[in-house]
Amino acid sequence: MQFKLVFTPSGGVRIVRIRRRRRRTLPDTPEVAELRKAARDYLPGRLAELASEHGFSYNSVRIKHNVSNWGSCSAKGNINLNLNLMRLPEELRDYVMLHELCHLKQLNHGPEFHALLESVCPGHRELQKQLRNYRLI
Repeated sequence: MQFKLVFTPSGGVRIVRIRRRRRRTLPDTPEVAELRKAARDYLPGRLAELASEHGFSYNSVRIKHNVSNWGSCSAKGNINLNLNLMRLPEELRDYVMLHELCHLKQLNHGPEFHALLESVCPGHRELQKQLRNYRLI
């Protein structure tokens, strides 16, 4: 168990137990194992190609089985890609990877981010709409 100190408005201090949320776990079926292998074989190399082609550099890439996103990027330059990307058409896989690479330079979804993404992935808004037709498993 972990605890933290909480300062009260009256100037007192309380010790409070930190409750951890349970992570939703996904079943590791034979299909997921196959997707994981295909993703590990393909996605890191393709990400490196796209990064080199468009002048991005990142720290590391990890393949995950997330329930809520196709990919993510940290401020430290680490990119996480969902193994379910292997179920998408190639142009949508590339779109997600370019989206995450653009976050290396713009850690938000503001106008500068979208301008950068449009410069490396023309028509990205249409690809974003197409991506909504797919679900994570």
